[in-house]
Amino acid sequence: MPFQATKAVRFVSLFFLAVLLIFTGCQGVFFKGQTEEKVVALTFDDGPDPVYTPQVLAILDRFNVRATFFMIGRQAQTYPEGVRQVQSRGHEIGNHSLRHLFYLSWLPPDRMRMEIRETQEVIYRINGEYPRYFRSPMGWVSKDLIAVCRELNLPIINGSVKAGDVSLPGTEYIIETVLSSVQSGDIIILHDAGGVSGFKDRSQTLDALPVIIKKLQDQGYRFVFLDELIHPPSKDR
Repeated sequence: MPFQATKAVRFVSLFFLAVLLIFTGCQGVFFKGQTEEKVVALTFDDGPDPVYTPQVLAILDRFNVRATFFMIGRQAQTYPEGVRQVQSRGHEIGNHSLRHLFYLSWLPPDRMRMEIRETQEVIYRINGEYPRYFRSPMGWVSKDLIAVCRELNLPIINGSVKAGDVSLPGTEYIIETVLSSVQSGDIIILHDAGGVSGFKDRSQTLDALPVIIKKLQDQGYRFVFLDELIHPPSKDR
């Protein structure tokens, strides 16, 4: 997809996001941190994957960057070693639901709760730690989902920079979409797995990631965990 289409794609995404928020409200959902510091959070969705997650980890190691991996419970069950690798390399693991049902936000609350809780337990059984954050499939939320996550004490993390890499738009498109959009406090969403049929190849993300990281570091950006964006340290400390 040519980069000229970037603005149109972003406009459509923002339009649907605005419509969604009109009906749900955004209380309890974090899209970015409120800070003027040049800090961003890098996040990856839909893993772990036995082929692509280790390659993402190698790139992050090369640049000494830490990230948050929002994992699907069924993927974690199938590839538990991927969970352990992410944890052992010093990264954070988030909850991305059990089966990545795109309609999760409109299920009855008890079924939402089951999808989220089972993922918590799956990951805990593998690495001994419960995820501290939740990201809904497709980033879609509802009032019921917000209420369930509040009950479970799981902040919902959306994102402010979405590269669209899951649909394989091209390496240059991914790079330009991120670099042309990023601002202080942004939460960047990429994918180390996911997609359907012919869209499961994450090689474009692997090619784009080193360029994105290096250019942002050259611009003075620092990569931080989500906690630093959501609960920034007090200037008085």
